[in-house]
Amino acid sequence: MPEVTKMFRQLRWGVAGVGMISHDFLTAMASLPADQHKVIAIAGKDLDRVHRLATLHKIPTAYEGYEAMAHDTSIEIVFVSVLNMQHYEISKLMLENGKHVLCEKPIGMTYKQTKALVNLARERKLFLLEGMWSRFFPAYDALDKHLSAGGLGDIYHINIQFGVEITDLERNLMKDLGGGAVLDLGIYMLQFLQFVYKEPPTDIVCTGHLSKVGVDESISCVLKYSDGRTATIAAHTRATMTNRAEITGTKGSIAMDYFWCPTVLHISAANITEWTLPKGKYRFHFHNSAGLSYQIQECWDCINKDLLESPKMSLDESVLLAKLMDTMRAQVGVLNTATW
Repeated sequence: MPEVTKMFRQLRWGVAGVGMISHDFLTAMASLPADQHKVIAIAGKDLDRVHRLATLHKIPTAYEGYEAMAHDTSIEIVFVSVLNMQHYEISKLMLENGKHVLCEKPIGMTYKQTKALVNLARERKLFLLEGMWSRFFPAYDALDKHLSAGGLGDIYHINIQFGVEITDLERNLMKDLGGGAVLDLGIYMLQFLQFVYKEPPTDIVCTGHLSKVGVDESISCVLKYSDGRTATIAAHTRATMTNRAEITGTKGSIAMDYFWCPTVLHISAANITEWTLPKGKYRFHFHNSAGLSYQIQECWDCINKDLLESPKMSLDESVLLAKLMDTMRAQVGVLNTATW
């Protein structure tokens, strides 16, 4: 019998949100093959900003609000990049209208919201991915191969610091916008722990400081795992920290700088691998944002293989991270403003 060649289709995208990350996302997408990705429409609450981004990135349709995008049958998948507090609402709207969804992290403000979105996507048989862009960097693949081959022996401790001065961002000053150290920074550290240990902690103890309006400005946690393994993580929104992850095993250690978007893996003095990010037509707002192209391509790869979730960032893992963040925020004293 002749071999059947599968026809790969172009993904037709919509972008919900007009913040800086949307600009970086669109700039990164432009580095990918045009026959695989096409942005059909962009939507936001501020129509002037919507039009500006649409004009800059040559997007044919601009919507005020998100209902019209949800009902646009020409769109297959939507990148949701609104404020944290709106992730659940807008992602739910798109899934209910038959759209695949790539949503910026966290996809829900709580475990219940995240679980509800996962259940909805599975019920509707739609692709859903939390935008944990870290997982799709080549450095993560290389690190996983090294650890799986026993390069560090038995791993017993992971230490991560992640601190950036972001108290000038409005979403981090106001609790009802869903900011704070845990949701913005802590999730990256948790996903790294999960990536290495591949199982949830058996215990977690956290402390930290709240701002005057009840937003978690800092957090420090100790996590206990099975078989004598531990981890310590610390995040701060008022000070710059080392911003690296350190893995310690019986055969040595590895330190990964910019662990949430790494372009270098330094295993030893004689084993250093570096990856060059694609160049963007426009200036990126955030560090290594060109690497957003990796998660965009992951969506294309999965959908063309008829996968409803990414094997590199499963929906069950997103649910676990949400549960852990609920615990962390509760221990620090954050009163969740989400209704459920």
